[in-house]
Amino acid sequence: MADSGSPVEPDGQSAESDLNLGGTPPSYPPPSFLPPSSPPPPPLGAGPATAGAGPATAGYTLNVKLPSIDPEALSKTPWVLGAAAILAGLVIFWLSSIISAFQHDAGYDFRERVIHLLGPANAAWAVAVLLAVALLVLGSTNEEKRSAVVGFVNQLLLLAAALITVAAVINAIIEITYLGDSFDLALSGFLGYLAAVPISAAAALWAWRANPSGLPWSKKTTTT
Repeated sequence: MADSGSPVEPDGQSAESDLNLGGTPPSYPPPSFLPPSSPPPPPLGAGPATAGAGPATAGYTLNVKLPSIDPEALSKTPWVLGAAAILAGLVIFWLSSIISAFQHDAGYDFRERVIHLLGPANAAWAVAVLLAVALLVLGSTNEEKRSAVVGFVNQLLLLAAALITVAAVINAIIEITYLGDSFDLALSGFLGYLAAVPISAAAALWAWRANPSGLPWSKKTTTT
């Protein structure tokens, strides 16, 4: 006869008690892992990148390409060869000036080495570059479309004229520092370097106005 004071447990609670005390633990599905080779999932709300995803930012990139040289075309345009020859002479002379500036046992101080380093910064080379630009611009005035060689030489002449202008200004400033040592020599050197500035600046401006779209650097628009 069952005791009326003890409560009778339902069948479901008895089975759950047996499971918690000594039964088999409940089984759970194994965690899912991504394979090692698969990339991590993108964050929520991130979609594929598009060209118009962000604001456009402008930057400058160097854009200098060596054109293909056609000997037959160059034979018909001697003004290109003349301008290229002046440019080659300037490069060789500047290389000689660099070697002279760093020679040992020459007794140069820092200012003299800088002046030798910027050797082509004089009126003679400024006039030569201006002549090269004139050959290039005036010789190709009647052409409907300029060749790639003409544009490339024009870029190099623009760069050379700008470098001569900056170098002449630097050398003129250095000559001013010698005024206390020898006023006459310092003033003469200052005026000599200063004379190259307007000539080379005019050559640079002429080369730029003749071919403004063919600069060594071009504006490039990128997106972020």
